[in-house]
Amino acid sequence: MPNFLASKWLLIILVILAVVSIVYFYRQVLMERKLKMEYEAIVRKIEDLKRENESLSDEMARLQNKEELERLAREIYVLKKPGESVMVISQEMMRQLKKDDVFVEQNQQSEWQKFVDNIKGFFKDLFK
Repeated sequence: MPNFLASKWLLIILVILAVVSIVYFYRQVLMERKLKMEYEAIVRKIEDLKRENESLSDEMARLQNKEELERLAREIYVLKKPGESVMVISQEMMRQLKKDDVFVEQNQQSEWQKFVDNIKGFFKDLFK
């Protein structure tokens, strides 16, 4: 009988030890997956930052060009050279012209074309 009880206790201890081991290894597998996902997210972030860095480097190189810098200054700040005339077209007007241009039939002259013709006429009259 004592041998039977001893083997019963031994079996219980082994089952408990097996359950604890399984739980421990399961937690390790979950931790490994979590760390792997974090690592992959960091790698993606590094790649995104490298692409952004390249883009910013290209933009810096572009801005070193005097003509490009002048073009941006003219567009963004509506700057002009001495003796030059500047025509500013509001975004609202551009949106309206684009919207009108979509609905105009092909055989009719669009509002946009009329606008362009007016600008051409303005510059033509300017240089007479």
